Amino acid sequence: MLTTGGMTGRLDKLERAGLLSRSPDPHDRRGLRVTLSERGLAIVDEAVVAGLELQHEALEGLGEEQVEQLQELLRQLLAGSTRP
Repeated sequence: MLTTGGMTGRLDKLERAGLLSRSPDPHDRRGLRVTLSERGLAIVDEAVVAGLELQHEALEGLGEEQVEQLQELLRQLLAGSTRP
């Protein structure tokens, strides 16, 4: 979904912010390996927790039957079928 130039620009910004480092790929001279720094990992962990909290808040207003219906619909969506 991004051009290589677009990806490079994003990685440059994240690297300058100290969130990741890049190193040559030992198996492919054309590629780089991207590794999150400790700070980068901490930010990802915080984002995951915040995302899960938002999901829980969004589901709080649903009743048990609605949650079960939503679960079934999501199973069908993930399976690639909308048929019951």
